[in-house]
Amino acid sequence: FIGYFLLNNIVDHDEEYTAGQICDRLHTNVRSTLRQDREDANARDGMDIAFLKFNHKKMELQYAGAHRPLYHLRGREFFEYKGDRKAIGGIPHLKKEEKDFENYTIPIQEGDKFFFFSDGLPDQVGGEDGRKFQAKRIRDAVEEHYDYSMAAYLSYFKKDFQKWKGENKQIDDVLLIGIEV
Repeated sequence: FIGYFLLNNIVDHDEEYTAGQICDRLHTNVRSTLRQDREDANARDGMDIAFLKFNHKKMELQYAGAHRPLYHLRGREFFEYKGDRKAIGGIPHLKKEEKDFENYTIPIQEGDKFFFFSDGLPDQVGGEDGRKFQAKRIRDAVEEHYDYSMAAYLSYFKKDFQKWKGENKQIDDVLLIGIEV
């Protein structure tokens, strides 16, 4: 809830912020709110995020991520934008200089498809060997079924996830978002 309210406050403040700047401000504000910016802090908790900002007039998308990738499909071409290897909030490593979130600006075209997901999907245990679902499985399915509509992707992933999970308990929230321009 803290992240939700802080994020809404940030995006309402200045619409000129890039996706990366929004993630930077959210990171700073979460650390401050949870007092993770103090020397005696010991709460290392942080959160992952994939943040997208669409500009339909310029036909571009901005993306910044904390441990979450963005998959982009243009026809048969597949692009992956990896999120930064840091969380929103948390205590940074003392020996490493903390960098700002990278802001990707991606020109978009009609028919482009974008996918991003929570860690609950790739982390789900299942299959014959009790292994994780994995991001590679998602990436491969997106690439292999490049001609699917978003409704077909929804049907595919619902069935594939349930089959994979089987009788195993769902270990986390699961969110997969697909957007077609």
